[in-house]
Amino acid sequence: MLSTFTCYKDLESYFYFMKRSIVIVFGSFWLMIASILNASSTTQTLLDQLKRAQSMDEAGPIVDKLWKEWTSAHKNSDEEALMSEGLVAMSEGNLDRAENIFTKLIELNPSFTEAWNKRATLRFMLWDFEGSLLDVEKVLTLEPRHFGALSGLGMIHLRLGDPERALKAYEDLVNIFPSNADAVQKIITLKNYLGINTL
Repeated sequence: MLSTFTCYKDLESYFYFMKRSIVIVFGSFWLMIASILNASSTTQTLLDQLKRAQSMDEAGPIVDKLWKEWTSAHKNSDEEALMSEGLVAMSEGNLDRAENIFTKLIELNPSFTEAWNKRATLRFMLWDFEGSLLDVEKVLTLEPRHFGALSGLGMIHLRLGDPERALKAYEDLVNIFPSNADAVQKIITLKNYLGINTL
């Protein structure tokens, strides 16, 4: 039988390692939270800069940074790998496989905005406009200033034969991204089509 002293030392070691493990786990957790909050802050700052951009030359680098922030907003290496795998499948034209990958990524991390946006894009490309619309709505719930999702929303409503809602989507887009000449032109075209005075 172990002596009382030996048992005490064993318990002491056990509690020491337990406390150490708790510190490591919670330390990692808060580092992860801090990283997510910092990324969110960076994104919001970039979106503020985008609204102030006076031209596409000025907006271009900001847009590139935003896409990078959104695409890399994964929580761990597994999510990062799935995002990369999905993007490769998209680039190779393997749309069904890419959709399945992004669905898996969404299941792992339902708050990963860009996973929803990528699947919305794929579903649009697969002519699943209703499915794409549901995904875009989720994107805009997570990030209301996601200009890519708003652009997609306009395209979806045009495909669904709803120019009024398409116009609203493009107007919301231009409010976020004023120097987007393509969206500005779509607003003019849609207003002319709908007989809305643009003066």
